[in-house]
Amino acid sequence: MPEEPSSPQDERGDSDLLDEIVARLPIAEGSLIELLSAILLSVAVVGSALGAWQASLWSGEQATLFAEASTARLESNRETAIALTRISYDAATFVDASAAFTSDDQAVLDLFSERLFRDEFKILLDEWLALDPLNNPNAPKTPFELEGVTDVYMAESIVWDEIASEKFNAGKDANQNNDNWILATVMFASVLFFAGISTKFKSSRIRALSIGLATFALVGSTILMVTLPRLIQV
Repeated sequence: MPEEPSSPQDERGDSDLLDEIVARLPIAEGSLIELLSAILLSVAVVGSALGAWQASLWSGEQATLFAEASTARLESNRETAIALTRISYDAATFVDASAAFTSDDQAVLDLFSERLFRDEFKILLDEWLALDPLNNPNAPKTPFELEGVTDVYMAESIVWDEIASEKFNAGKDANQNNDNWILATVMFASVLFFAGISTKFKSSRIRALSIGLATFALVGSTILMVTLPRLIQV
């Protein structure tokens, strides 16, 4: 048998039933705000924890680097003191040997050459004597005026000084990274604030504004965090 066409009354009944079902679904504006707030809060909590962890690691790295820089600086000062002692000794033996040379005391000169001159100073002395300083007016007046003689005595001190400078600069970079990670943590904290208060207002505009500010802060803090260097604790 052919089906009877539905009456307008039946159609209105079905429409009313559908509207009632939709009205009962949890898709109200307040529920949407709460959902967005929960998502923002969850991400912000993870971001804040990561930022605090990295800031702590960079703080420790900074302290370690500054301590190593201080140790290297002390080593540089110690090597400088040793170098100055060697220069003083070599200068004193050179003066005494010069007096023996003036007196034509070959025995004393042999004693200085064999026993009293340091091996490093002998190299400088031979280099200086090769320039014929007694007859060459362009020759340095003493071996201590040769080019590069400072590097010979201060080589270890210079190395330690460079290490100290490198560690100190690395410590400054670690300090800056620590500050940047703290800034990222503060930005994530602002996300927690705005997302947390978004559900406390009755005005839909204020709720939307709070969610918008939280979203903006989340995007900014995430971009900052991605660009920052990270330490991995092993």
